[in-house]
Amino acid sequence: MKQKRRTGKGNIPINKELAKRTEDGKVVQDLPLVEVNGETLPLFTVISQTLCPICGHVLNVNEHYTRHIISSFGIIACPVIYWKCSNEQCKTPHHDTIVCVTGSANYSDEFLEKQKWVRYDGKCSLWNTRSVGEIYTDGLTDISGRAPCPTTLWKHEQEEGKKSYDELLNLDVPFNGTLHIDGYWVKDGWRVFIEEQLGRELTNREWKRLRYKVIYVAATEDKVILDFEITNIMPSYLELVPLMNRLKHRLTEERIEKVVSDEDYAIIDSVSRILPNAVHSFCVFHQLMNVTKKYLDEFGKLEQIPKTDKEMYALAQELILSENAIESTILLKRIFGLSSNKRLSKASRNVITYVEEIYHKNRKILEKGFVPETNNVMEQLFSLIDDFFYQARSFKTISGLKNFFSNLAHMFNHRAFNTGKWRGLNPIERAMVRLG
Repeated sequence: MKQKRRTGKGNIPINKELAKRTEDGKVVQDLPLVEVNGETLPLFTVISQTLCPICGHVLNVNEHYTRHIISSFGIIACPVIYWKCSNEQCKTPHHDTIVCVTGSANYSDEFLEKQKWVRYDGKCSLWNTRSVGEIYTDGLTDISGRAPCPTTLWKHEQEEGKKSYDELLNLDVPFNGTLHIDGYWVKDGWRVFIEEQLGRELTNREWKRLRYKVIYVAATEDKVILDFEITNIMPSYLELVPLMNRLKHRLTEERIEKVVSDEDYAIIDSVSRILPNAVHSFCVFHQLMNVTKKYLDEFGKLEQIPKTDKEMYALAQELILSENAIESTILLKRIFGLSSNKRLSKASRNVITYVEEIYHKNRKILEKGFVPETNNVMEQLFSLIDDFFYQARSFKTISGLKNFFSNLAHMFNHRAFNTGKWRGLNPIERAMVRLG
C-alpha cells in the first residue's frame, strides 16, 4: 500500500530561482533573461559602445575595471571598460552599461526592488535593512552582501513611488458603487529647520499643529486603494476637492452611488459639492466598538453582563444605528428613563454619558439625510498601515511621504489575503471574482 505523503503548514517550497548545476566540474547558476531594446539578454550582461553618442567618432579604451554588483543571486563580478572619445574636440568619457544596473552604484535594480518590497511586505524600517542584504546573499558567495545604505534605498523608493502612484491612478478595478473615504494622521518636517526660518523656537503645542498631516484614503468595498490626498491638520473641504474630482472623473459620477466616511466635515462638505447625487453614509463602527469595550472592561465577556445592563447595551447600539433624528431622540429618552435604575453598573453609567455625546454629534449628520454604516473597510486598512507607520514615524518632506504611501498602497492592492475564504487572492483579484 502506497503511503500518503503528509504536508503541513511548515513546508516551504524550494526557491528554484537560486537552483544551480555543474558544468565541467564548476558550479554554475543560470541568470534570468531580460528584454533590452528588443533583444533578450541574461541579467548583468555588459553592453559596450563603439561610437561616441555625442559626435559619432570611435571610442578608445581608457581603462579596464571590474565592478562587483550586489544582487540576490550573489555578488557578480562584471569586467567593464571605460572609454574616451577619439575626437580631440570632444574627448567625452563613456563607460559600459550593465543590464539592470542603473547609475554607478554597485547595487542591482532587482536587489533594490526586492529590498523595497521587503520593507513594505516584511514591515522592515528603512534604517534597519542590514540583515535583509545578508539574507539575500547568504550561502551564494563566500562574502555576504550588505544592504544598500538608507540614502540609496530612499532614492530608489522615490523613483518607484512615482511609478506606483501612476499605476494607482490608472488601476482598472471592478467597482460596486460604494466608495469608502477616511483620514490617517502622520508626522512630517524638520523642527530645527522650521525654527531657523521663523527665527524663534516653537512650543510643543505649536510644533504638533505644524508637523501633523492627514492622508485621506479612498478605497472600494473590497479594500482596493484607489487614490489618496495629503492635507494639513483639520483641513478645509477645499483641500479634498482635487481628490474628489479625480475620483469623479475616473469612476464617473453616475457610478458612485454611495460614499462612506466618518463625521469628518472636510469629507462631508467636499462630497456634497463634488458628488451631490451620491448617498453619504457615516461609519459608526468605532462608536459601537467603544460601547462594547466599556462593558468588556468591567465584565470580561458579553455573556456575563446583567440583564438590566444588557437592556442598556441594546438601547445604546440602537441609538448609534438610528437612521433618523426622531428615532434617535426617542431612544435617548428611553435611555434616560432606564438611568434611574440603581442596579445599573459603572459601565452602563459611562455608556449613558458617552451615548449622550454621540447623540448630539450624530443628530447633526442625520438631519442632513445621512445614514449610519457599520462596514469597517477603512479601519481594517488603517490597522495594517499602523504597523508600517510605527516603524517609520517621521517623514521629512511631503514628496517623500507621498512616494512612501504610493508604494504602500500599491503593495496593499497586490498583497494576498492570508486567512478566510479569499485566502491566496489579493483585493484586486477578489473584486474581479465578485463583480466581474
